Amino acid sequence: MRALRYILTFVLCTLSLCTWSQDYFRLGERTIMGTARYVGMGGAMSAIGGDPSAVMDNVAGLGLYQRPEAMLTLDYTVKTIFMAPQASAVFSMQTENMSDKGVLFHNFMISYQRMHCFNRSMDPIGTKGHSLGALFALTGEDLGVNYTMDRYNESNELKLTERGYVNQYAFDWAMNISHRWYVGLGMRIHSYVLNSEADYIEVFKDLNPDLLPYYNRSRTTFILSGAGCSFAMGAIYRPLSWLRIGFGLETPSFGALSISTSGTFDALRDSLEWSDAPNKPYHPSDFHMPLHLSTSVAFQISRYAMIAMQYDYRHMNNQPDMHSLRAGVEVVPIAGLYLNAGYAFESAFRRTFPARSIDPTLARQDAYYQYPLWQQYISGGVGYRGKRFIVQAAYQYRMQRFNLYAHENADPYRMRANEHRIVLTLAWHGHW
Repeated sequence: MRALRYILTFVLCTLSLCTWSQDYFRLGERTIMGTARYVGMGGAMSAIGGDPSAVMDNVAGLGLYQRPEAMLTLDYTVKTIFMAPQASAVFSMQTENMSDKGVLFHNFMISYQRMHCFNRSMDPIGTKGHSLGALFALTGEDLGVNYTMDRYNESNELKLTERGYVNQYAFDWAMNISHRWYVGLGMRIHSYVLNSEADYIEVFKDLNPDLLPYYNRSRTTFILSGAGCSFAMGAIYRPLSWLRIGFGLETPSFGALSISTSGTFDALRDSLEWSDAPNKPYHPSDFHMPLHLSTSVAFQISRYAMIAMQYDYRHMNNQPDMHSLRAGVEVVPIAGLYLNAGYAFESAFRRTFPARSIDPTLARQDAYYQYPLWQQYISGGVGYRGKRFIVQAAYQYRMQRFNLYAHENADPYRMRANEHRIVLTLAWHGHW
């Protein structure tokens, strides 16, 4: 009996991990957003530094500052949302070192950064697929509804609306050593909010053409909130005046989540019947955000141009690793005027992904989940740096491809999402 109890406990834990792993993955998503310079460079600034959003990838980039600065960014995603995704204050303190050797600056930064925005609506339609009713029947859960358990439906539709964000609040420190080494440490606090509502319907046809079609319908609500904390470290090495090499690392973010779901399951033939899944909160105890690694190199061409390339890697247990390649160029045609252009490509190399399994003991009827294929960013920007003020603007075009599944046995809806983003950054900086 003891051995049977251990086996049963292991099976239940495995089901729970599969059920909630998709939720963890969604919180690990990232979008290239932040200051206009960062967006215009395609996010390829880990070795360049000197920018609050670049510090999010490599905290050593804070060491490039040589004067205090306050910055605010406004962001408008066409037809979607207006927001302020970035705000920061940099405190730069020069040491009493009179030479160019040793520690020259200690810099501190307090910042807010929106890492990802979930706001979107989807309404995909499919033809002839596996039935959710058959999947419910396999669970043995009595929903109190005489729903159809046919293996296939003739057509199906999923209406999904998501709202939420991942925010980051950072406290960073970095120093400048001989204008050759820049090293930094930081602590990041994350907050998460994700609300989604789904309405999935599958239609069946009776063999008797005189009878009306009948359907199964699942309507669910999912609410998630939580917080976490991670630590960052990084370094930038400048062996030559025209070369910079950067390395940044952010540890997994351990935190606490509160998740609740509720739902109804309807069946219609001659009359309407429904079942209610109670709102049952759940508090995961082993949640953490992914490990983030960034490596980069930048080439400076006199005072007139800079070229940067960057590779980012995100890893989370039981999830697909995400790989990102970024490239950016900055040109200074005249003093104070900066022109930027950037490109980024991100993909999950792993092509299998754990589905969100229905677990009747947790009242999970929200069976939908998604799998990312790739996304690309094309961007450009312009900025002016004066003695006291900075004004920057950027445009970004984002193309995303992913598969959306109504449930673990469903054929995927092949989704395309294109997005236009306009960014404006305003800043004030002091002088020595």
